[in-house]
Amino acid sequence: MNTTMKKTMKKTAVIFGATAGLLALLLAPGAALATTVTECHAQIETLKVATAAATFTGQSAAKDEASLLSKLGDAEMKLDQAKFADAIQKMTDYKSKVSQLAAAKKMASGEAQDLINGADDIIRCIQSLG
Repeated sequence: MNTTMKKTMKKTAVIFGATAGLLALLLAPGAALATTVTECHAQIETLKVATAAATFTGQSAAKDEASLLSKLGDAEMKLDQAKFADAIQKMTDYKSKVSQLAAAKKMASGEAQDLINGADDIIRCIQSLG
């Protein structure tokens, strides 16, 4: 199995997992309207899927992708701890890394802008928590 095929399979698994997780959350028995924190989590999960689906180039492509996904995981952890300023900082770090990758031509500028826009939406969501 070649590298491209493995990466495609990995991205498909990530997309499937995130989709299944969101569906389970939304269809949980007794679930009322989603809370704002839940909405922020859903946005982060969506950005994880978009990040995993993005095309990274260069020798450290896998490392760059893993770094971005780690930053999103860190933001979720801070959100769970109600450390909203820290969660916003993690999202700001994510945006900075995406900008660096785009500037270094390690990802397409259009994809980078989509990821940055998603991060901005998450920051606004977290800011709305107070």
